[in-house]
Amino acid sequence: MIPNFKTIVCSESRSGREFHRAGWIIVEPFTIIENGYIEVDKGFITGVHKGRPEEKCIDHGPGVLMPPLVNTHLHLELSALKGCLPFDKGFKIWVKTLLEKRETLGQEKLIKAAQNSVQDLVKSGNLYIGDISTLGIIKSIIEDSALNGVCFHEFLGSDIPPFFVQKNDSVSFSVSGHAPHTSSPQLLKALKQCSKSNGLPFSIHVAESDDESEFIHDKKGPWADFLTLRGIDWSSWEIGSKSPIAYINDMGLLDPLTIAVHVLNASDRDLEILSQSKAKVCVCPRSNQNLHGKLSDIEKILKVGIEPALGTDSLASCDSLNIFDEMAFVQTHYPMLDPAIIFSMGTINGARALGIDHLTGTLAKGKRAQFLYRPLKAKNKKELFQRTLSNE
Repeated sequence: MIPNFKTIVCSESRSGREFHRAGWIIVEPFTIIENGYIEVDKGFITGVHKGRPEEKCIDHGPGVLMPPLVNTHLHLELSALKGCLPFDKGFKIWVKTLLEKRETLGQEKLIKAAQNSVQDLVKSGNLYIGDISTLGIIKSIIEDSALNGVCFHEFLGSDIPPFFVQKNDSVSFSVSGHAPHTSSPQLLKALKQCSKSNGLPFSIHVAESDDESEFIHDKKGPWADFLTLRGIDWSSWEIGSKSPIAYINDMGLLDPLTIAVHVLNASDRDLEILSQSKAKVCVCPRSNQNLHGKLSDIEKILKVGIEPALGTDSLASCDSLNIFDEMAFVQTHYPMLDPAIIFSMGTINGARALGIDHLTGTLAKGKRAQFLYRPLKAKNKKELFQRTLSNE
């Protein structure tokens, strides 16, 4: 669902100050101004103030101006698989069916569906993303769009190919290890070293499924059989008697530039490891509910000092790539969470995880002058967040 709102992007090439007024401004989740305006110059925010400017302003109305949304983890190249995969036959069957159907669709259909998803993201105010591509077909699509963020080229198996990475203000290109149960330790270490030496984030799915946990801890199970059938030799991997999170920590993969995605099967000790490493965490609740029938323990993640970001995963595992939908789901399924925390997950936490918080995530001075306006009515700050997250 795409809520009623408009997107404002102020051009960097336009000189002269602009003033954007609204009934409410969410500067950042815990700083909200009632009846204020944003001052802009050359595409960047130069100040946020209470009241009405003396100069002529663009009055957006009684609703709320807010930062653009950040989808920290998604797979655009799987958009053509929406509604094509079973959720009720187990994760292993879902993965097997995904690989088969992706192969039969062909690149042309995958690219077309990804292009449509990019348009939907922009229309829904999701202007910043962390996209994961295994096939490497998304780079030009994002470069030609209004999206910004990080494109991760994902690798799995054992071979160590050449890596292309590049750090930019608009779209950066980094690398991702698929998961500790599908990628060799040698490959994961090489990917992490490549991204780290270039000051780029590194993404990895971890602690996502029971099959993964059994494989890493017991060195057997359905995933061990599946990898063997796929021709992946895991006999030399240093697994056994540890959790997936402990395993990647032992490899040196966890640090402030790493995004641990899903963190669904995580013990208290696992969360302590993540917290101590300062790694970022991204949860994908709707996808987890569909594929695994359970949710990450966001309350515990927060309790150990981790500020999780939100991702949608792919259209192969949930109905939309819209972070408004994800925030609404979290508000419903985690009723004890402060709405401001949920809003943080869809904005500044994602920006920090992707290393772009100097550009977006809040409407603070120095950030890009990109914001959303929603024409909703609210009597107070609590109602403002509730209506923002309800995705009406």
